[in-house]
Amino acid sequence: MKLIFFANVVFIMVMLVACGDEPAVSTSAKTATTDPKQDFYIGCYTIDKNTPASIKISQAQGGYKMQMKEPNDAAKAWDTPEPLLVLTKQDGWKYFSTNAINLSVNDITDQVIVRPDGLLVIAKLHDASTNTNPMLDSRYAVALMGAVNTIYQVACDDKRINLIQEF
Repeated sequence: MKLIFFANVVFIMVMLVACGDEPAVSTSAKTATTDPKQDFYIGCYTIDKNTPASIKISQAQGGYKMQMKEPNDAAKAWDTPEPLLVLTKQDGWKYFSTNAINLSVNDITDQVIVRPDGLLVIAKLHDASTNTNPMLDSRYAVALMGAVNTIYQVACDDKRINLIQEF
């Protein structure tokens, strides 16, 4: 019994040490940029993992751009690309600080991407966070018009969707 208790205490201590990285503090006056460090945001996303992609993130001119699926009757599947901003983890946390999925600033990997109007913000989460937090069933979180939830990276497609019926 003592051995099991000791093993659990050691496991918890290892997890706390592994997840206890101090966040990097930026001394730069410029906190919003279009310059991504990683390309792990490139791909398509949906808010329901059983539906086709509704958001496409790609890279252009050294930054990220976002496209949304057009309605069924539109001439093309995706709308005109719009640039996204890249924020530091600390600056992007303000969009996720109030949430119902037990997300903390330490769950976010590095940078977050955000529409210039702040209505959509996506953050990549640490694998350890998605493995230990039962509220996280995806490696990505989204702040969509102030509500925070998980968002799913799915295969990109040109399948038309009726946004009102699909969601």
